[in-house]
Amino acid sequence: MDPLSEALIREGIVTSDELQELKETASGQGMILKLLETRSPDEEKIVSLFETRFGIPRADLIEIAPEALSGFSEETAMKYLCIPFAREGKSLCVAMVDPLDLNTIQDISFLTGMTVKPHVASRTEILEGIHSTFRMSTDLVEVMNNAEPAGVEDIELLDEEEEEESQVHDVFQTGVRTEVSGEDDLTAPAIKIVNSLLKAAIEAGASDIHIEPRQKTVEVRFRIDGVLNRQMDIPRWLHPAVVSRIKIMSKLDIANRRTPQDGSIKLKIGESPVDLRVSTLPTHLGEKVVIRLLRADEEEIELEHSGITRDDLEKLRKAYTQPQGMILVTGPTGSGKTTTLHGILKLLNSKEINIITVEDPVEYELEGITQVQVNEKAGLGFANTLRSILRQDPDVVMVGEIRDRETADIAFRASMTGHLVMSTLHTNDTASTISRLIDIGVEPYITASSLLLIVAQRLVRLNCPHCLTEYTPDDSLLSLVPDLPEGMKFIKGGGCPKCNHTGYRGRTAVFEIMEITPTIREMISNSSPVDAIKKKAVSEGMKTLFNSAFEKVVNGQTTIEEVIRVVSVDDATKGKCHVCGTAFIEDKCPVCTVATGTTCENCDADLDIQWKFCPFCGKEKKEIMPERIESRARVVIVDDEPALLKMVEVALRPMNMEVHTASNGREGLEKAKSLQPALIITDINMPVMDGYEMIKALRRNMKTMFIPIIILSSRDTAEDKLRGFTYGSDDYITKPFDYGELQARVKRLIMRTYG
Repeated sequence: MDPLSEALIREGIVTSDELQELKETASGQGMILKLLETRSPDEEKIVSLFETRFGIPRADLIEIAPEALSGFSEETAMKYLCIPFAREGKSLCVAMVDPLDLNTIQDISFLTGMTVKPHVASRTEILEGIHSTFRMSTDLVEVMNNAEPAGVEDIELLDEEEEEESQVHDVFQTGVRTEVSGEDDLTAPAIKIVNSLLKAAIEAGASDIHIEPRQKTVEVRFRIDGVLNRQMDIPRWLHPAVVSRIKIMSKLDIANRRTPQDGSIKLKIGESPVDLRVSTLPTHLGEKVVIRLLRADEEEIELEHSGITRDDLEKLRKAYTQPQGMILVTGPTGSGKTTTLHGILKLLNSKEINIITVEDPVEYELEGITQVQVNEKAGLGFANTLRSILRQDPDVVMVGEIRDRETADIAFRASMTGHLVMSTLHTNDTASTISRLIDIGVEPYITASSLLLIVAQRLVRLNCPHCLTEYTPDDSLLSLVPDLPEGMKFIKGGGCPKCNHTGYRGRTAVFEIMEITPTIREMISNSSPVDAIKKKAVSEGMKTLFNSAFEKVVNGQTTIEEVIRVVSVDDATKGKCHVCGTAFIEDKCPVCTVATGTTCENCDADLDIQWKFCPFCGKEKKEIMPERIESRARVVIVDDEPALLKMVEVALRPMNMEVHTASNGREGLEKAKSLQPALIITDINMPVMDGYEMIKALRRNMKTMFIPIIILSSRDTAEDKLRGFTYGSDDYITKPFDYGELQARVKRLIMRTYG
């Protein structure tokens, strides 16, 4: 008796007589396949048997790589009850119900031309994988064919080589498309979706695109004006194809899904060139992709337009016109440091000066300036590139970032030998930059003798000029501000379509500029405490980040809520006691002796305000906010009959869904865009806009393209049903309807879409 038969009997999956009957009736079919076909064994027992007794790994079918399906059809998958799910070099990982079936392994190897690496999976898992990979892809093609081109013809992928084009063919010819060639490449669904996302991000002014796999969907978010905004959800089963397309565009390894990768894309959208930086990160639910958009043709590097005051600009000019020394611009990622440095370079640029930069990446291309792109893989790092630059007779050197001691040593010594050097550093404010340099390994006397100026900056969102309204902030916010102007009026954006209902549109910079005066230079040389240095700089006229930002509030440019979100609260709480209101400079209030940043007496009343940090104790919101309760699934019902709306609402009540109603197609379309429901149920005959027109409009919009739709109509002709499915509906139910049937169909559709 063979080992598999013996194991099946020993585990009690079959008896000896049943096994003999299976072998006699198999007629060339695998024994496990015949067992699953004729009986209902415990699938998990069979999987466990292969894992424990034969050491065969279990397949992970959460994310099936499109490139693994090259040369494999749905008919083959159903015939052998198996599915390839990953490629490892020249090996193909295949999920099988019987990974010991040598005949099947040989057939698959012959079909694909690859060595088969068998894995085990249950029949249910494999059937679900086949459904999500092959059958749902047909639905996807229909949806994308109904969608607007989304400017695909305006997007030109630069420097895309023939090798990548062949990969597109390999990835999309199976499952999603059967034939891809020439002009048809642009109509491949994943290509169309990625192009639509890129164009939408450009039009929205986004700086980053986040594609994040969740348990049931894939969430797409844009970072606009420094804040992430949810844009849409795409189906979970579409995630591998979208990620593969992005990898192909950025010349990454599409077969590698286990390690992080970084790449770049050069696009031309219309007449505008756009550089993209792509980063992938493996998670337990699949790969997360972040795309950073760099617009090389932007004219946002004029210092005068950055939000800097005239006094601060004069301080900067005094420093960057020096023949030698170091200027440092500090702040967290995304605070505009690179833009400020390029603004200074633009002012310095002339035929009499040799300016060289080393950057990672080159975000702005400046005519007349030599710019070097860091390439760590080629051995071109900041330190060794900087050494080479110093042999090129530069007058001004800009180093993208000081990351280590070696780069810091070279940069500072260059600033002491006749060069003006500028760079960035990740610190919270001007004074903490000094301690950071010492931590890196720069000696205090070198820091003191080289530094000319330290700039700390942040970006705050501007009030939308199209929806300004007067309001009164919460008292707890006002208590943070020392010496609040008497009778001050506060202004904010109320929210409108032009600002995507956020109340903000665009950003401006706020600065804290520390001049290295003789007194401060001496304090740095003597290793004085950071707080003492900052206090001295304030006494000499330095404006703190909080005070600079609050000036924007006084001028009506932004809100106090935005200032608290972006700028550290330390500057505010050290100006006025939050308990008794007494102004002070030291760390304790001289009246009530309450130390700053230690109590949280009033927090409970203010948790609904969207602060990143508690204004009293400085703790992050996640530590003090109550646990978020997951909202119910939303459904929008569209019908012009109030009685029918009520009937559907009653039918869905046992399913605990959040129901919203609309009386016509146009109203339903607006609610779908704003609410982003999990399901839409609509009639056909309605005033203003009928159901068919609404469905077409939903399928043309990126935000609503994948929302499942059920048509609920009294019309029961084949022509109406065909028309509904052609426009993009997922199901069709005729009136009068049965409550149980509607509930079952809603549940089935939501499970199919979201898992």
